[in-house]
Amino acid sequence: MRIRTALTAVTAVTAALALVLLATGCKAQTQEAPAADAGQDEAPAATESADEFTSTAMVVTLSDGQVLFVDQETETPYYPTLPEDAPELATGNVVRVTGNGIMLESYPGQYPGITKVEVVEEGAPEDAEKYADLVSQLDASRDPADPPYATVEYRTADAIVSLFPLTCSSTWTFEQDGETQTVTTDAPHPIQYEAEGMPEATVDGPTEVTASFDEPAVYVDVTRYLEADISEAAAATGSVHELSASDVIGETIDAQLADGGVTLTVEPGYRYALEVSFEQGIAMYVFTVA
Repeated sequence: MRIRTALTAVTAVTAALALVLLATGCKAQTQEAPAADAGQDEAPAATESADEFTSTAMVVTLSDGQVLFVDQETETPYYPTLPEDAPELATGNVVRVTGNGIMLESYPGQYPGITKVEVVEEGAPEDAEKYADLVSQLDASRDPADPPYATVEYRTADAIVSLFPLTCSSTWTFEQDGETQTVTTDAPHPIQYEAEGMPEATVDGPTEVTASFDEPAVYVDVTRYLEADISEAAAATGSVHELSASDVIGETIDAQLADGGVTLTVEPGYRYALEVSFEQGIAMYVFTVA
């Protein structure tokens, strides 16, 4: 249920370009990128200067003309800040990128420290068709009434994996037509979702993950619940939908907030609920780990 309420003047932040994951309710997608092949360096190769790093990326152009790079080693998309002497770029180009190697935490990331871009392969637009789904997602604009979208990224032995957690209950303030509005979205408690079909991270043991948002987070509380406890409680009540918040006791765990993102360590067998505060409101994000 959404409730719109006119408020006194509150400064609204212009929404950043968003990755649209939901039309209504809670939906999720998962995106995997192959890790570096054996024998390849996981970090970008160093140039003659210790402060510079090189990598290669494919050029993708969004519908508004904005240039997106997709790293060819990690398959990670990011927005480049192009130097003044950058060549004219076209979709399908493969470029060598030289810079300081520092990526700002967001999704997609932002790389402001680029010092040089060189086209090493002309390529063709058809070469970038494998990123069509990514482009479609980034071309869409988030409804200003929606809370920020999130992505959770982690690395396994075989892949760099991105999953999009459920975006559930939220309260979000925005400005529309000169009037400040607040939208409250009700959603089930984190334990009231079936485990089947929930966004899932698959890891072998304790693993560090990073949650990024299209608005900077300013505070976070993370609670985890044993999936076995949820299943047992649901069996007693007949359904997870019949559970109350007190039926399964969660555990608060540490998380680090830096550069607008959240880093935490996850373990198999737990469901994680991130209650994240932003300048314009608060939202709950949920995923499970197997």
